[in-house]
Amino acid sequence: MNSLLKMLPQMIRLSGDNEEVREQAAFAAWRIAAGEGVAGGCAPFRLYQKHLVIAVLDQIWKKQLEQMSGQYLFRINSLLGAPLVTFIEFRVDREHVLRERPPEPTHYEFHHTEEISADLAAAAERIKDERLRAQFLRTAAKCLERRGA
Repeated sequence: MNSLLKMLPQMIRLSGDNEEVREQAAFAAWRIAAGEGVAGGCAPFRLYQKHLVIAVLDQIWKKQLEQMSGQYLFRINSLLGAPLVTFIEFRVDREHVLRERPPEPTHYEFHHTEEISADLAAAAERIKDERLRAQFLRTAAKCLERRGA
C-alpha cells in the first residue's frame, strides 16, 4: 500500500493533470489521512476546484472533522506531493456515507465443521452468485445442526 501511495504524485503528473485522476487520488489520500476509524463515519464525495467535499453521517461528525480539517489538509497534500486540496468541506449526507461503506464481511458459525465434507465445500465454491452461495452454506449448516440435535 505504501508503494502505491508514493506513486500518487507521479500518476497525477502522468495523467496530464486529469481531473478524474486528481479526484480519485484525493479520495485515496483522504481515506489514508482519515484512518479506518474516521473513514467509517464519512466518505469522499467530490473534488471541485481544489475543494474536497466529504459526506458525513451527522452534525456531530461534521463538527468534529471541521475542527481537524487543517491537519487533514496537511496530510492529504503531503500524500499527494502537491497542494491539490486547499479546502475540505464537510456535508451531512448519511445516505452517501452508508452507500459507500464496504459490505460487512459475512461470518458463519458452523458447529459441525468436521461434518462438512470436501464435496460440500467444493459445491459451495462453484456457486458464482455470492448471495446464493451464502444461502447454500446457511442452509447446509442449519441442516447439520438439526441432524446433530
